[in-house]
Amino acid sequence: GRERPTPSTPPDRVLSGTFAKDHERRYAHVPFDVPDGVRQLHVRYGYTDRIDSDPLITGGNTLDIGLFDERGIAEASPGFRGWSGSEKMEFTIDEGWATPPYRAGQIGAGTWHILLGPYKVGPRGCDWKVEIWFDPGIRSAWRMSGAVVGHREPDPLPEPRAGWLRGDLHCHTLYSDGDAWPQEMLHTAAEAGLDFLGVTDHNNVGHQLAYGPGGDGLPIVLPGLEVTTYGGHWNAWGTDRWWEFREPEARAVERTMRAAAESGAVVSINHPKPFGPPWEYAVFGGFHAVEVWNGPWPQLNTASLDHWDGLLRRGVRRARRKRHPLPARPRRPAPPRRFARDAHDVGARRSERALHPRGATRGSILCVGVAAWPAALSRSGPRTHGARRGRGPRRHRRHLASARRRRGHRQFLDR
Repeated sequence: GRERPTPSTPPDRVLSGTFAKDHERRYAHVPFDVPDGVRQLHVRYGYTDRIDSDPLITGGNTLDIGLFDERGIAEASPGFRGWSGSEKMEFTIDEGWATPPYRAGQIGAGTWHILLGPYKVGPRGCDWKVEIWFDPGIRSAWRMSGAVVGHREPDPLPEPRAGWLRGDLHCHTLYSDGDAWPQEMLHTAAEAGLDFLGVTDHNNVGHQLAYGPGGDGLPIVLPGLEVTTYGGHWNAWGTDRWWEFREPEARAVERTMRAAAESGAVVSINHPKPFGPPWEYAVFGGFHAVEVWNGPWPQLNTASLDHWDGLLRRGVRRARRKRHPLPARPRRPAPPRRFARDAHDVGARRSERALHPRGATRGSILCVGVAAWPAALSRSGPRTHGARRGRGPRRHRRHLASARRRRGHRQFLDR
């Protein structure tokens, strides 16, 4: 079960305040003191005029939350304990367990900070309150209920072309806005015939240690995350740390993307289209790819393709990739993206049709023209020539305000 246990005693700390419209999409760090000897911390928050974070819904407030411990709030601080956007109104951190995506561990004495992000502020402002309990004695409700249950795939994928790998590079688990545990995701990825899985939960890497030992024919897990900022989202694969998401200026975003790329990560701009949410930064470096297909093609993906085309016209040659939304339970990963072993074998839509004979609704493809991807993602080794093309804070929201059903699955857009 995932019931939300709430302490029955009064809170030990109460923080409150108001965000006006001019504070929209700018983070605030609210300090509070933790005494010695605390072994568990529970946080609950609320705010006025609450609305969903879907970009089409306006007139109210959406407030994100995160947490830093006594080690500080600086960029790359080891004190970052997690960020859950507006998905969870309360969470627990214990020495031995924590509500996903927060990190368990020692509750050190000192000044901690609640991270608050007013993604939307309505005309009446946003009045907020955070309640904090020390050692409330809550037992974990966040456990997988039994073994992973296999599901026979009623509509199997066609056999892959020789030299191609199938995988999903953009999906989410319960560690952000998905609906499956990492192990469940991995097993259903295997049942779907995927060779690799790149789960990119929002602003956290806590899921990366939750897949189990692997092996036994399970897909290779590519460690990654989706850096979710208030001006757009970007993915980083091949990284095991969080990257700065609080700074909304383009210069800071590009600096962080370049730092991630220089550390060895593969970086991609995500869903640069209206309601994607869009990509609002004039950034022309620090990334390897652009996601041009996210969800069913009619959902404004031509805007993403135009964004990629505009980069090409400026001489910014990047790979292009596609992402199909994560379906609802039973938990089956998105239909697979293919990664080319021979980059020159991938053309434009002609190649996509050849590799995807049942049409775009059947799956998604990672298309790389002239590749610049690291050898870790390719069986044929590194390429030295430029990339040809290939979805921070996204509101991890479902597209167009509500879950649409298509072929029996809810269609999601990553917020």
